[in-house]
Amino acid sequence: MTLPASPELIGVVRLVAAGLAARLQFSLEDIEDLKIAVDEMCSYMTGAQGREGSLELSFQMQEGRIEIRGTAHLSSTTRVRTELTDFSRMILDTVTDAASLETRDGGPAFHVVKSKG
Repeated sequence: MTLPASPELIGVVRLVAAGLAARLQFSLEDIEDLKIAVDEMCSYMTGAQGREGSLELSFQMQEGRIEIRGTAHLSSTTRVRTELTDFSRMILDTVTDAASLETRDGGPAFHVVKSKG
């Protein structure tokens, strides 16, 4: 799925992630945890004001597990932090099995893994 890099559209990503997790019969708590993780990672990509460009996301579902990968395709002058703050790391360590933020192909990218509890 590809969306403009706008913070107003993070809710759409959260909704898709929640719907897919529900199909995998995740608990409500696990779905909320996944939504928190998606919100945290997408916010790094879009920033508070939005950015020129797009956010491309892919969702992989396996029995009892969902993986979400996001890549921002932004203007070449846009700089995005690709190191998680200590607070973000603490949140993501609490709500996911694994989460990473990195630079891939010259732009910011993330990976989130959540298994059903």
